[in-house]
Amino acid sequence: MKAICIIGSPRSKGSSGIIIDRIIEGMKEVSIDSCRYCLGNMNINYCIGCKKCYEDGGICVQKDDMDIIMKDLFEADIIIIASPSYWGDITGQLKVFFDRNTPYCDTNEKRISIPKGKKGISVAIRAGQTDRENLHIIETIEHYYGHLGIKPVGSLSIRGIDTVEDLYKNKEEIDKAYELGKNIINLL
Repeated sequence: MKAICIIGSPRSKGSSGIIIDRIIEGMKEVSIDSCRYCLGNMNINYCIGCKKCYEDGGICVQKDDMDIIMKDLFEADIIIIASPSYWGDITGQLKVFFDRNTPYCDTNEKRISIPKGKKGISVAIRAGQTDRENLHIIETIEHYYGHLGIKPVGSLSIRGIDTVEDLYKNKEEIDKAYELGKNIINLL
């Protein structure tokens, strides 16, 4: 079994990255292999709206790091996407990634279909104390999953985390991420 973990943050070692790393540690305990990508470290251009992917069998004209990520996404059984809250929504990096998935979207008749049976998990992190923004982020990630035929099977909402230091002070949230990774097999 293989998982792809996508950090929709500009920072690889920020709160989202730390949470993903704990999920990965939990998955290792149950022998789930994983790969980890931080979109902030990737060269991913924004969609230029040329619609060539609608004409050319779902192939995007841009050649950048999307090809690397999508290869692993195609091979993965589990997709885990994490995003911190930026102005109450997903990050710009994650939005660009979603937009660049147009060649695989079910609204594109000439799409390249994602292999069936994949499961998705959403992770949202915010500084505020309520779940409202995180629920919106999770809903956005699950909307993406829906258009690619990925079945959402779980989510993690973490509140009250503005800095990495806040996260380390809140061991309970870090432990939740580890337990999610360790118990992911039960969600499939």
